[in-house]
Amino acid sequence: MNKIKLLLAILMSTFVVLAAQRTYFAKSDAIAGIYSDLFFTRLAVETQQYTRQIEYGLENGKTLESFYNIQSILSDVKRCSSYINGAYIVSASRTIMYSLVDSESAMLTQMSVPTADSNYSVCISGSNYVMSQPICGSTGECEGYLVLELSQSAVSNSVADLNSESLTQTVIVGALAIMVGVVLIIHKCRRKKRVYRDCTLVTSITVCSAIFADTVISAIKLQTTLNSLIQQSVSKIVMALNNDLDSLVEKGISVSRIYDLNSWLMESCRQIPFIENLIYDKSYKISAIIVPDYGAKQVAVFLLALAGLLGVFIAAGAVMCLGGWLADRLLNKKKTEEIGETKNVDNDREFAVHA
Repeated sequence: MNKIKLLLAILMSTFVVLAAQRTYFAKSDAIAGIYSDLFFTRLAVETQQYTRQIEYGLENGKTLESFYNIQSILSDVKRCSSYINGAYIVSASRTIMYSLVDSESAMLTQMSVPTADSNYSVCISGSNYVMSQPICGSTGECEGYLVLELSQSAVSNSVADLNSESLTQTVIVGALAIMVGVVLIIHKCRRKKRVYRDCTLVTSITVCSAIFADTVISAIKLQTTLNSLIQQSVSKIVMALNNDLDSLVEKGISVSRIYDLNSWLMESCRQIPFIENLIYDKSYKISAIIVPDYGAKQVAVFLLALAGLLGVFIAAGAVMCLGGWLADRLLNKKKTEEIGETKNVDNDREFAVHA
């Protein structure tokens, strides 16, 4: 009995470790996805001021093939993020026209094209992210793309601290779950006829409870972290939009005459999922109104991803409990048959003695 409970306790601990590992990876993937959306949306808005400079030149008769001072614009683009390894101007036919890269051996081998409802697209090429933004001409048709190559550490470094905290939390929750599970197996699984059924039930409840507790704690912490990240992103986006307007003023252009400012702000706002509205004051200083439930929606996406994992372990736990029930039933049946056979043998012997 004790040996069986020991083996089942070891099995339970193994399942808790497996669940903790899967939970940690699921949390890391979900957090990286949420942060990368914030990062690339912010970067797209920051670099959009430079694509607009090019577009303004195209509207005034310049051509992309012989665009004056394009290298200076690419230098400004690279300063938007320390993770940008290369900046390119690519034609509509995917031919590299201008480039500014950190290494002479660097080559752009892959890019994706933004869809009609997005102002940028991102793909992974080797060990880099590649972000593309359209450059439109005077007719509104795409004449080329601003393409950025960024190290994947742009996301991984930013979420490293979050992942470290997440790992520590998962280890602590897993260790506590194992201790509680072992205590329950020792004190609650005392009936020999139900030892497998009881132990598998304890294992299933312990594993699922550990995943649930880890998920809830992570969701609460993520909500707080997201609020801070969104505030930072909004501040940088507003600064970039203000810089975009200031660059026109520096050229002696009246913002109120060049732009239908409200339409421009509405278009910019449409491309930023966590900003509800962009407004400006009398001096044309832009400010933003954040979508109030954006963080809650991202946490809901996070919870949904972890709920799928929890569902898998609940199903596995149900199968395990069924297996424990069958094991107890077969063993009890076998013991009953052995007892019956023993009684028959004893009866035969007793009959033989009397005879």
